[in-house]
Amino acid sequence: MQDYISQVFDHGGLFALRFPGYEARDGQVALARAVDEGMRSGRHVLGEGPCGTGKSIAYAVPAIWHSHVEKKRVVIATANIALQEQLVRKDLPMLASVLPWKFSFALLKGRNNYVCLDRLAESEARGELHGLFDHDFQGQLDDALSWANSTATGDVSELPFIPAPQVWSKLAVSSDDCKSDRCQFRDQCFSERARLAAQDADIVVTNYHLLFAHIAVRQATGQELVLPPYDFLILDEAHEAADIAREFFGFSLSEHTFLRLASAAAELGNRRLAAELRQEAQKLFEQVGAASRSPRSSRRLGSPGFASAAGLTRCLQSLIALANHKAEDDSFPNKARATARNVARNAGVACERLNEAVELSDSGKVYWIEVDPKGRPKLRAKRIDVGPLLRTELFDKCPSVALMSATLTTANTFEFVRRELGVPENAIELVAATPFDFESQALLVVPEQLPDPRDPEFVDAISSVFRDVLDLCDGRTLGLFTSYRNLNAVYERVVGGRHRILRQGDLPRPELTRRFAQDVSSVLLGTESFWTGIDVAGEALTGLVIDKLPFPSPDDPVIEAICERDPRAFDNYLVPRAIIALRQGVGRLIRSKTDFGVVVILDKRIAEKGYGKRFLASLPRMLSTRRVSNIARFLGEAANARAS
Repeated sequence: MQDYISQVFDHGGLFALRFPGYEARDGQVALARAVDEGMRSGRHVLGEGPCGTGKSIAYAVPAIWHSHVEKKRVVIATANIALQEQLVRKDLPMLASVLPWKFSFALLKGRNNYVCLDRLAESEARGELHGLFDHDFQGQLDDALSWANSTATGDVSELPFIPAPQVWSKLAVSSDDCKSDRCQFRDQCFSERARLAAQDADIVVTNYHLLFAHIAVRQATGQELVLPPYDFLILDEAHEAADIAREFFGFSLSEHTFLRLASAAAELGNRRLAAELRQEAQKLFEQVGAASRSPRSSRRLGSPGFASAAGLTRCLQSLIALANHKAEDDSFPNKARATARNVARNAGVACERLNEAVELSDSGKVYWIEVDPKGRPKLRAKRIDVGPLLRTELFDKCPSVALMSATLTTANTFEFVRRELGVPENAIELVAATPFDFESQALLVVPEQLPDPRDPEFVDAISSVFRDVLDLCDGRTLGLFTSYRNLNAVYERVVGGRHRILRQGDLPRPELTRRFAQDVSSVLLGTESFWTGIDVAGEALTGLVIDKLPFPSPDDPVIEAICERDPRAFDNYLVPRAIIALRQGVGRLIRSKTDFGVVVILDKRIAEKGYGKRFLASLPRMLSTRRVSNIARFLGEAANARAS
């Protein structure tokens, strides 16, 4: 049998013939072969492809071949919209033009990513499309309405801006509010069109939330209703899958949750019940707020009895009965019956979750009270361990699941991600070779004589080092911080110098990244969301400064619960998780074979604590020093080497 991977990737192969100057990447080819072997043998794959490997092409080529030759459908789930857009707008169209195997692909998102024609009609009928917002939001809404009248897909990603949630809510609905078969616009529905396209596609690109919704619906009904049936599954950015699953299989309840249901009761004609719902919801969340302020209560809920849900439960049960009665009454129009059916379902879910949260009834979840910046409390729940669920619902049900990421290993082992995601022991494992020469392209600096991060003098000390790095790198530095407190403290101490300082929160993230890349001598300071997804090649990112090892917050309720369950949680969970986060951050520096720069880690624990060796062993091999002054020599030599 012909080796199709060689046919595509080798010198003289399809890529080489199409793209002048093409060079095969060993790591990319190795990943492609691992994914192919998994699909052929019915085994799962753990594949780590460092930045520059080209992992999306590596897994897409075998996915396409198996879909064409073996008639298999492949679902690719990603952690973010940017990667979905890259796949469907760039990678898959390019492969369709190069490869000799015909295939089709489709992008499938959650329903609230598409314009809902029924919601649009309702908003118009209620007078919610004009005069409701201030100038900026009204401008967004006007632009979105103009686009909605001409779009072929209804996909919000087509808009040249990200609409505010309150604006988009006038044009879209969640799956909970969809009228489904009883909608008057069913045949024109953008979401349904996307779903039908996915049913006919060989390759379906989606996100983790929709994948987990598929699992939840399949658990409840035994049917494949959200995604079409698939033969193989690829999880990209798989290091994020566990946290997204914890979030998805948990829930959040606020007073607003029940005020929406009260409005639904009023629309169904029972204003007295609506008033009772509002009253009981207010009463309950006053109790929840009081519990959050109690000196005997931590953020996490340890025992039931902090609030009584009896009154609100009784109202919800009345609403369910009312809505079911309306839904089954043939004298009502189809649209009204569909709305009533949704109200009954949503009220039932809210009632179940409310009683679960108040009684803390699921030992597999952690429950806590979250208070927003305006002082409004929410009841939150997350699943603690998603490994068993994913083992049963993903790995046991799909012959081959390929997990891909630039950061899956900790200290050169997949053990942590295996535990987190429930990956079976017989999975194929591969760490692809990096295409970059870190030993000549990067320098690791761990400054000596800095205080411990818990020392009150730490911020002043690292601010001084940060200024030195900016001088040595002539700006051109990305600062990654583990907290807004440290970020803002350093910002106040370095702003006003000769370099432009860009700070997270002052502008939208894409605009900050664009300005940082264009203004070569500028400096960008960011927290958690900037540790991943920032891709700035060239001299604009010459220095990368990290304030602390990114251990998860000990106040996080999930972390608390994990630590209670495992006496060795620091070694088994906290350190591996911090290693993966650190590797993501360090991965921002070298983005091409011509890049060079310095990584400065301002946390001496990586060099002086025993567990620091695990962090160092997980980073690419680089030259290292404890002296900040050596930055100048390294950058000078690197610049000379590149010039020659």
